[in-house]
Amino acid sequence: MRRTSMKRILICLLSTAFSGCTTMAVPVVKEAQKCEASASMLATCGDPAAIKQGVTFGEMIDVSSRDRDSLGACVLRHKSLADVVAACNNSIEKYNAEIREMNARNAAKQ
Repeated sequence: MRRTSMKRILICLLSTAFSGCTTMAVPVVKEAQKCEASASMLATCGDPAAIKQGVTFGEMIDVSSRDRDSLGACVLRHKSLADVVAACNNSIEKYNAEIREMNARNAAKQ
């Protein structure tokens, strides 16, 4: 009987000692995301064409037409840039949600 109780005590002591030596899995955190827009999307819009003194009506129509085309291209770049920023923000929010979930799981384990 005495030998059995000694074995139990030894088993309890060993299990207690080894439980303090267990390793905890540390989650791997991914690198932060970057949002990069192409240089063409970041290009500034051109200034309106200068109107010279004594411009004719035909020249004014040409200047106005070029300005309208330039403004249209600028609007497309702006929309593309806004779409890239929105997609990037969504991606970052998903990433942050994963990090929050990981942190909550780790906090619950402690």
